[in-house]
Amino acid sequence: MSTMEKRLRFLALCNAAALCALGSLTLLAFTRQDRVRFTEVDVERLNIIGTNGQPVLVLANRRLIPGPSMSGKQYPAAVADGRDLVSGMIFFNEQGDEVGGLIFNGIPKDSGYSAVGHLSFDQWKQNQVVALQYIDGGTSRRAGLNVWDRPTDVTMDEQLDRGLRMMEATGAERDSLRAAAAAARARGEYGVQRLFVGSRDRTAQLVLRDTEGRVRVRLYVDSTDVARLEFLDESGRTVAAYPSDAR
Repeated sequence: MSTMEKRLRFLALCNAAALCALGSLTLLAFTRQDRVRFTEVDVERLNIIGTNGQPVLVLANRRLIPGPSMSGKQYPAAVADGRDLVSGMIFFNEQGDEVGGLIFNGIPKDSGYSAVGHLSFDQWKQNQVVALQYIDGGTSRRAGLNVWDRPTDVTMDEQLDRGLRMMEATGAERDSLRAAAAAARARGEYGVQRLFVGSRDRTAQLVLRDTEGRVRVRLYVDSTDVARLEFLDESGRTVAAYPSDAR
């Protein structure tokens, strides 16, 4: 072997050793460091993992946003009303149950637009009990704080199971599932809204509902700047108002 060939072989071995060393150092850096810094990252979905290896926070676009998760079951996004149309972040507890989220979207339509912004917090094993919402259909809109009461003896997965079967059912089976959902709602299994504080179609208002979801107190200032306080009975009839002559 010539002297030149020996030198070339030596250089090749040196290069290979250097590449191996560089690869080992890079791997070591990513396996031993607790923090890696990036200036900018483009991603469609980002999972924040908890101590058990399961997601506790997911940030995603509408294509990859996770569906509801409850009692060890993962459901498609379409089971939650409108979930498959929004982007945002979904929170989970250490048991894997969804516990709230921040979602949003705005869609132009031939007749105008549809927009939503929603930050919610869920009851244990149940649906949202506190939410800040902006919902706008182009011709009617509301924005404010909503509070619900939810049952403690019925878990959310029962409703999700029914909703999933309803998505796949047709004909008489679907009608039967709809009737079952209506009966469950009448029994209070879906909970009731108790409070709204905000603005609805340019009327600032505070609305209180009873345990059946019926409006019982309404304090508002409408778009013409008329202020009024009303008390209603179970049938929705105004039984007292101040001022009594307000229109």
